Amino acid sequence: MAKVKLSIEKGRDIFLHRTRVENLFISEYLPDAPGDYVKVFLIGLMHAQYDLKPNRSELSKLLKLSEEEIAEAWIYWESRGLVRIIREKDGGNEEVSHIVFVPKIEELYGKLAETQPAQAPETQPEAQEDMSLYVSIDDMDYDEVINEKLVDRRLRELYEKYQVTTGRTISRQEISKIEDAIKVYGIEPEIFDFAIDYCADLEKYSVDYIFKVALRWTEEGCRTVEEAKRLLDKHSRRNDCYRQVFRALGFNRLPAPIDREIMDRWFDQMNCSLAEVLDACSAAAGLREPNLKYVNKVIENRRLEKGGINTRLRNDNGQGGSADVPAADEGSPVSRKVLSDYFEFIRNEEEKEREARIVEVLRKIPEMKAVFEAESNVNSRMLSLRPGADNLDARQRLRAERIAIEENRKQLLTGNGFPSDYLTRKYRCNICKDTGYTDEGMVCSCCRERAAEAFRWHTDKEKA
Repeated sequence: MAKVKLSIEKGRDIFLHRTRVENLFISEYLPDAPGDYVKVFLIGLMHAQYDLKPNRSELSKLLKLSEEEIAEAWIYWESRGLVRIIREKDGGNEEVSHIVFVPKIEELYGKLAETQPAQAPETQPEAQEDMSLYVSIDDMDYDEVINEKLVDRRLRELYEKYQVTTGRTISRQEISKIEDAIKVYGIEPEIFDFAIDYCADLEKYSVDYIFKVALRWTEEGCRTVEEAKRLLDKHSRRNDCYRQVFRALGFNRLPAPIDREIMDRWFDQMNCSLAEVLDACSAAAGLREPNLKYVNKVIENRRLEKGGINTRLRNDNGQGGSADVPAADEGSPVSRKVLSDYFEFIRNEEEKEREARIVEVLRKIPEMKAVFEAESNVNSRMLSLRPGADNLDARQRLRAERIAIEENRKQLLTGNGFPSDYLTRKYRCNICKDTGYTDEGMVCSCCRERAAEAFRWHTDKEKA
């Protein structure tokens, strides 16, 4: 009797069959994954189980995604450990990506993955030939495994938090940046989570910006959200101090790092109150270009005066030691307070002399009154203009008008026998304008000469 061979014809249309998906994928990986990435994973798994090799353009048309988006999806699943990407060269020397699906059965619980599962008849692809790639839990440090799983779970929560906050699918680069923040830079997940909320309130959604904020908090010792909030409160109060100092000096810019370093020294090392600092800022109001270095010198000198240090001036490079010179004649030291009072005295005297010259000129040249009024009017209009490009033309017109007024004043002076600069304030030192400090905040070279004068002036005043 002849033998009968029985067989079932293979289905040609894979869409009429089924694709096996691990429940672990559905329960642990699917909830956190971007929707488009899940589509790529499932369609790829279906083709892999039936040993089909679609090209990128075919998948792109099928899923209505760009080839770049599909490539990012595979990189995402590789970062989650569900696939391995093997890049090879085909016969035409063109690069081909070989996607190997890696089973995750029971791995989450620290057990050895099952041995290679029984293959479904005629369905298991050669792409899954290397199924057992796991290390037994007995060969690893148990605590290390548990900590690693905990970090991974927190990372998934951060990915989801970032997606919800930004309202878009997280990219491969953003995933890598967040993972590096936690695993490489040691930022606590709860700190990064809080940084996402903090930056969202500032309408800053870039993962790089969030990373920098979280890293700065970490570098300043913050390991919990409460510590970060206390740091923010401290910075908020300090930033208010910065703003008041800059407003007092007339600065229309944000403090640079070197500016904050100088001001922090006043508050943290010298224990200055804000009122003390603002009072020192008022001493720089008469400078053409006020600066923090000048204010710093004022604060230092006032601190020295309170401490009773009064015998010598430091040399020009700011160093002490043998290069110090007496503030006055040998045996006749003068305090910084006396020197400061003397500079104020000579500035007041110079202003009185200038006012006397103005009275003299007005008496001899009555037309000069109209010049002064025109100059005052131009100055008032100039001050009323707000900074910005909108007032640039008006500002230029006022400058031209001011130049014309100054020229008219000089002609009136010289025409009546006065020097052209007769009404200009005269200084004994044009470098420091009789303040004792240069625009850079350094002790002016004239201080040696002024110190001797200050000693005699103070001595005479004490005798009177």
